[in-house]
Amino acid sequence: MALERIYRDWDGIRDATGSPSSAKRKVWRDYLKNRPAIAYWGDSWFTTPLYRNLNWHSFARIDGVSIRLGKPGYLAADMCTRSLTRNYAERLASREFDLLCISIGGNDALDKRLARALRGKSGLSAADAYGKVVNAGILDGILEAYCTLMDSMTDLAPHIPVIGHSYAPLLKIGEKGRTDIMNLGLARPLVGNVGPWLWRPMKAVLKSKAEAKPFADLLLQQGFAGVLAKVKQRYRKFSYADFSSVKKAEQSSFWHDEIHPTEDGFSVLAELLNKEIRAALPANKRSAVR
Repeated sequence: MALERIYRDWDGIRDATGSPSSAKRKVWRDYLKNRPAIAYWGDSWFTTPLYRNLNWHSFARIDGVSIRLGKPGYLAADMCTRSLTRNYAERLASREFDLLCISIGGNDALDKRLARALRGKSGLSAADAYGKVVNAGILDGILEAYCTLMDSMTDLAPHIPVIGHSYAPLLKIGEKGRTDIMNLGLARPLVGNVGPWLWRPMKAVLKSKAEAKPFADLLLQQGFAGVLAKVKQRYRKFSYADFSSVKKAEQSSFWHDEIHPTEDGFSVLAELLNKEIRAALPANKRSAVR
């Protein structure tokens, strides 16, 4: 049986790999001798069905095998439980994967979670609002989730690197996601959840919309990026693609909505993500990544 490039669930991987001494496992190992097996696990940046997302653009430039895990709107708090991360770590190790690529944590600081942190406040500057988020423990919660994941990987799959990513500075704060006749069917599960996820809880709290972008920059470029830096410092096998200085993100055409790049925007980011993936892979598999 020929291997697939992209698997949608663990059942497919289990069937493709067989047991360690099976003929299927020999085919798997032979095919991946100089190619990587990569798991992509994340939220909408990896899984949106509306157009070619970051996962799609990344793996389109890789000769290998992958599995895509996750769903739009996924929270780090729900993804990175001890039981689930240990389950995935064991599966990745036993099925001989080379790398785990994650898109985790952005949703935990948006929408209802952000609204709770800012409840009852008004007339705040960007700095004051960011201080409320920090005091509410949102960033600490994201850090805890990452550490839970990395502890599981360190225990059960210590040889497998984990690659995350930061965020490009937002530009279209307050804009909802768009759908058209071409993606209306795909968007049906997302109806009612097309944003804005950041501006909606901010607008009654900040003293003016002029404070929105400074607040978003503090939240993502200082807060979330700071979480990633701490994780990288603690865990040798963790690294991340830094999207904070992508020049094209300064253009309106880069963004689909408030927090999601367009298909072309994701293509730009995939170059940086794949640079990190290539560096983290075994030397004999790096040439499979463009």
